[in-house]
Amino acid sequence: MTTGGVSGELEWWRTYRNSPDTDAAAMRDLLERLQGWKAQHDQDRARQPGPFLQMAWDAVFGDENEQVAAAIQQLEEALAGA
Repeated sequence: MTTGGVSGELEWWRTYRNSPDTDAAAMRDLLERLQGWKAQHDQDRARQPGPFLQMAWDAVFGDENEQVAAAIQQLEEALAGA
């Protein structure tokens, strides 16, 4: 369905989220992958020793994390309405 890792996944979602023809199964697959990315991200962040490195982690990955969290919420809402 998508390429380019999480960036490609988010790009696919931005492109097709408002399309009435977006397949619910494809959205569920995407939701699973994004939830997996988010869970791994949260675990990796929690393993950073001390608040300074967690702050650095957030500086590097914070925007992507926020975009993934927003996409997860949008996907959940879209699937609930489907």
